[in-house]
Amino acid sequence: MKKLVLQVTLGLLVANHLSQTAEAQVGIGTPTPDASAQLDVKSTTKGALVPRQTTAQRTAIANPADGLLVYDTDTKGFWYFKTGTGWTQINNATFSLPYTGSGNNAGPLFSITNQGAGTALEGIVTGTGTAGHFKNTNTANEDGNVLTVETVGLGNIPDNTKGNAASFKVNHNNSVAAAVRSEVNTIFGNFGAAAIFGISSGTGGFAGLFHASNTSGNGPALVSINDGNGNAITANASKDGNGVETNIDGGGNALYAWVPSFATGRAGRFEIFNEDNENDVITVKTVGNGTAGNFLVDRKTGTSPAVKGEVNSQFANFGTAGVMGVSSGTGGYAGLFYSSNAAGNGPGIVVLTEGNGNGITANAGGNGDGVEASVDGNGNAISGFIPNFGVGKAGRFANFNASNGQPVVHVTTVGTGTALLANHTGPSGNLAIFQSGGSNVARINKAGRGFFDGGTQNSGADVAEAFDVVNDVADYEPGDVLSIASSKDRAVEKSSGAYSSRILGVYATKPGVLLTEENIDSELTDKVPLGVIGVIPTKVCNEGGAIERGDLLVTSSIPGVAMKADRAKVKSGEVLGKALQNFDGNTVGKINVFVNVK
Repeated sequence: MKKLVLQVTLGLLVANHLSQTAEAQVGIGTPTPDASAQLDVKSTTKGALVPRQTTAQRTAIANPADGLLVYDTDTKGFWYFKTGTGWTQINNATFSLPYTGSGNNAGPLFSITNQGAGTALEGIVTGTGTAGHFKNTNTANEDGNVLTVETVGLGNIPDNTKGNAASFKVNHNNSVAAAVRSEVNTIFGNFGAAAIFGISSGTGGFAGLFHASNTSGNGPALVSINDGNGNAITANASKDGNGVETNIDGGGNALYAWVPSFATGRAGRFEIFNEDNENDVITVKTVGNGTAGNFLVDRKTGTSPAVKGEVNSQFANFGTAGVMGVSSGTGGYAGLFYSSNAAGNGPGIVVLTEGNGNGITANAGGNGDGVEASVDGNGNAISGFIPNFGVGKAGRFANFNASNGQPVVHVTTVGTGTALLANHTGPSGNLAIFQSGGSNVARINKAGRGFFDGGTQNSGADVAEAFDVVNDVADYEPGDVLSIASSKDRAVEKSSGAYSSRILGVYATKPGVLLTEENIDSELTDKVPLGVIGVIPTKVCNEGGAIERGDLLVTSSIPGVAMKADRAKVKSGEVLGKALQNFDGNTVGKINVFVNVK
């Protein structure tokens, strides 16, 4: 009984002491508690016990204080209460694998910091699993990223494998895996709904960079494939940059677009939808000697053009053209069309218009020709025709400059062919009509008859008619006095005998008008021009005496030669004409005679 009273008394004394020293540090197992601790318990053989409760008992505590600590005998772990969050378990596992933990915390549940040169967190798999897996299972989570990687480092220019916010590598020579594979599964195409979303938020840098660094490699730096109906690549520059810029250092193509053999789309399409944009839809330029643009339809049975240009405008301003070619240098062509197949039959250029405009309008602003055409074969340099349903003209030439003294049409040939040929195959009309001031002054009808309102002026001085000759035409020459042939109808021969009544005329030197019964195409090489009226150089002699101007001339005894007539002997039909020159030579000569047989 005394022992029990003593123990109670001692307990009261200790309790009283603790109550009186509650404001001071308490050390159990040590006389010098740590200055940072209000209660310091030290022991090398025993521990400290906190309240032990079941989960039901712990969660039934009314108004738990912030920081209240309890050992849960059901979960076999320490729990503390955090205001605003609630009960949180202190996972006492020592990362024994497999390790699983969960929590409800506004801050990080797991944070590792390495202030040295090592890796803060490393995941390695030696089996067939995943080295790291991050997943958001909350569909309402619109703020938190599944994984955020950030660095404030400056990067490493000499070695771009270092200093990056993230670096991924497939380090296997025969691998077919991707260093980074990302996927988005959504029905929306909003900005940001992307498998990979790269942003360059500074004034430099790239939002994306793909580099095939192996100089012996053949793989592309970037492959974009779309199995749906969207674009494989969509690019947009919102300011003054290029939507897409490509260049090459080797012999390839800066841009190569192609359509496979089973597809039906286009290899390229360029459009401007801004009506106020006056820039070119596409600009092609080269400072080399190659072609700026090369187009080819490589199909033997093809019917499509290599280049088609179209303009839809109501105006005809300079430059409003389906195709416009400009030669800005001192040489070169603004346009060149070449049909290179020697066996081909297609034209070098075809121009058609369905409206009222010209098929071709050409103008030379300098001293060149508006149109120059040549032909190496048997064709026509220029061929104009009216189809059987047309009512226009095959050609028209006009000069609207009253001060221009040049001919409207100039035809020259150095060959043996006709310089100008007019062929009329119609049922009526004229071969040619010539007008002055809009009125007809000359006309050649379809039969070849000429009509001239002002008469005609010829360089010859006589009128002649083509006649056959006796013997060879080479036996005759200009100036021969000719008579009716005695052995051949409608033929002439050199005169024979004085005062012949068969005298008909003189072999004309240069007849102004030559009549014939032959077709116009006949060259009359087997005939002689018999001058019947006009001034004709005529062979004469002094057999009848010296000839004076005005003397009548008749045939002499010398074949083809005339002499002075004795007026007393002259009979009707013997006079050749009158002498226009004097003659007193001892041999046969020539003088001008006004021939007019009577």
